[in-house]
Amino acid sequence: MSESNNLPQAISHKKLTHLMLHAQKELHASDDTINTNDLEKIEFDELINNWETVTKDVIKTISKRNKNLLKDKSSNSLMALGAMEVHLNMALQALNAFNKES
Repeated sequence: MSESNNLPQAISHKKLTHLMLHAQKELHASDDTINTNDLEKIEFDELINNWETVTKDVIKTISKRNKNLLKDKSSNSLMALGAMEVHLNMALQALNAFNKES
């Protein structure tokens, strides 16, 4: 009974995927076990989700136009940052279109 008290209350999707990828294979694996293609899809989905979160954070930070972050930057650098913000927004729109098809 005390063994169940040591179990975590929650586990992240990333940690679960890592455990699944590195778990020892059963000698008599059945048809309903996760195959390599499913694991690749899980890894890809997690990677995309992480990218989306980080990209939204970057856009939010750029949008704030924090003077401390932008001081000592040339006008060309500021224009490049604006272009990057636009491209990140387009990439998020492309991701949304991809997710609608899935």
